[in-house]
Amino acid sequence: MDDFIGKEFDVKILKINEERKNIVVSRRELLEDDRAGKRAAILQEVHKGDMKTGVVKNITDFGAFVDLGGLDGLLHITDMSWKRISHPSEMLSIGQSIEVMIIDIDEEKSRVSLGLKQKTSDPWQNIDEKYPARSKVKGKVVNLMPYGAFIEIEEGVEGLIHVSEMSWTKRVTRAADILSVGDEIEAIIL
Repeated sequence: MDDFIGKEFDVKILKINEERKNIVVSRRELLEDDRAGKRAAILQEVHKGDMKTGVVKNITDFGAFVDLGGLDGLLHITDMSWKRISHPSEMLSIGQSIEVMIIDIDEEKSRVSLGLKQKTSDPWQNIDEKYPARSKVKGKVVNLMPYGAFIEIEEGVEGLIHVSEMSWTKRVTRAADILSVGDEIEAIIL
C-alpha cells in the first residue's frame, strides 16, 4: 500500500458516518464502473468475424483470457490452433499481444469467444483432393495409443495408423511396440 501514499485518486464515497467522523471510499468501484462502461461500448462495436488486438491476461488449462481493452474474451484451447496442443502455454504467454478473431458474442452474459486458428484456412478443407486414396505421404508420429499411432502429415492434419495396418507379417498388439513419438515415417492413405 506504500505505493499509494502521497498520490491523488478519484474515489467513490460509499458511506459517511458523521458520529465517528469517518468516510469510507472506494477506488475499485470507480474502476469497475469505468470498465463496465468500456465493456458495454466494446460489445456494441464488435461483430462476429472482426479482428481485434488484445493482451493475454490469464492462461488456464482450457484456454486463455484476452483483454480487448476493457472487455475480456475467452480464447478456448480448441480455437488456438488446427494442430493438437496439450496446454495453451505452448502457444501463449501472459502479457503477450495477439490479434484474434471474434467468433461469438453473448450480449446477455457480456461474453466474447475468440479464435486464433480461424485466421487461417481449415487444413481439412478439400482434404480428399490434397491426399487422394492410395497416395503415399510422409509424416511424424505425434501420439501413440494402444490401438494405433497418430501421424501428422501437415500442421493440423493427422491420420491414424491402426495396429492392424502396421505389419503384414507380425501380429502387432500395441503401436508402441513398433513406433515412437517423433518417428518420421511413410504411409499410404487408405
